[in-house]
Amino acid sequence: MLEELIKWLNNYQIHGIKPGLGRITKILSFLGNPHKKIQTIHVAGTNGKGSTSSILAQILTKHGFKTGLYTSPHLFKLNERYKINGKEIPDEELEEYLKILKKTISSNFLITYFELTTALAFLYFYEKKVDIAIIECGLGGRLDATNVVKPKVSIITNIGWDHMYYLGNTLEKIALEKAGIMKRGIPCVVGNVEDSVKCVFESKAKKLDIILFRFGKNFTVTKNNLKWNYYGKHIFENLELSLKGDFQGENLGCALKTLEVLEDEGFLKVKENFLREALKEVYWPGRYQQFFLQGKNFLIDVAHNPSGVETLKKNLICDNFTDFLLIMGVSNEEGDKPFVKMLEILASLASEIFICEFPSPRKIVTIKDWEKALKNVSLTKKISFWENPEKALQEALKQNYYKILITGSIYFVAKVLPWFYSR
Repeated sequence: MLEELIKWLNNYQIHGIKPGLGRITKILSFLGNPHKKIQTIHVAGTNGKGSTSSILAQILTKHGFKTGLYTSPHLFKLNERYKINGKEIPDEELEEYLKILKKTISSNFLITYFELTTALAFLYFYEKKVDIAIIECGLGGRLDATNVVKPKVSIITNIGWDHMYYLGNTLEKIALEKAGIMKRGIPCVVGNVEDSVKCVFESKAKKLDIILFRFGKNFTVTKNNLKWNYYGKHIFENLELSLKGDFQGENLGCALKTLEVLEDEGFLKVKENFLREALKEVYWPGRYQQFFLQGKNFLIDVAHNPSGVETLKKNLICDNFTDFLLIMGVSNEEGDKPFVKMLEILASLASEIFICEFPSPRKIVTIKDWEKALKNVSLTKKISFWENPEKALQEALKQNYYKILITGSIYFVAKVLPWFYSR
């Protein structure tokens, strides 16, 4: 039955991405407006939303709060999008909530896949009586289906190039869309954003008369060997975070500053021992994740846009992860993904490149797309094309490379990770 209901849900992917709050507001009203009956934290940003949300959720859970976490997309199965205290929604409960959704909407009601999954999250967290739910934006902010909440705190992790078809072709326009989650009376935490867009958030905060906490101004994070130091209202030094990669420092900073805001509001008292324990237990797969297999060092990261790839490159250089075999697969639903630029950013560090096709619910960059786009591009590295990730991985094991980097779309990484887990 669950399998049939998931097929029913998947059918709504045909509607694609349709920004707007009208449809989600309507279905939530049918469900009794559960989003208005729970406390939330709302998280937007180009990259780092999931990591920031996971860090925050783990800390709040460790402090004794029943904590909901809604993220997207999922890697392996729909259940991953809905967690309470780190545990995914059980199959039998997911089935029941999908039944409710199916009964609630008529067959001719135009609604998107993401709007349905978001409605399910609000209903699930309300009926399970969570103390607080961390809600990650899907795309943008202003017209994202999650932007129906009135959170205790808003978080905007960073601004970069992604989804330009929907969000705009300048960083300022993208920032304005992300700033759409800022609301009157609700404090907002903003991560390490470009100087060119800081004024967007400052102007919006002034207009709404809200407190804006900015990375580098109100809080910051430094790294000492493999440990982190946080400086805000609190000072926490030598923090150990299970998530790897220097970019996680900014996500950690956003999460810890949000904790301080919640503390100022009387929601909790931050306990350092709980904080330290929680940071060692955060789990967020596919983010700078390493596997050692058959004498080779595999590094996997979902760097799925130019900003993410640039950040990944900086970390690779810092960690001396160079001269690797690069295996890459990219989604391109809006048709505006600068996938060649993403490849060029990493190509200078790679010794050889495997480009992959992969099964995906979204439109991907096919081998034909790559071949056409690369005709007029001068890359000195050997490039080969593979019909699926498994064949590419099997060939990679035969090659004389110790370091192998696997990156690209979340959907691509989702096809790769089970191969490693099975071994």
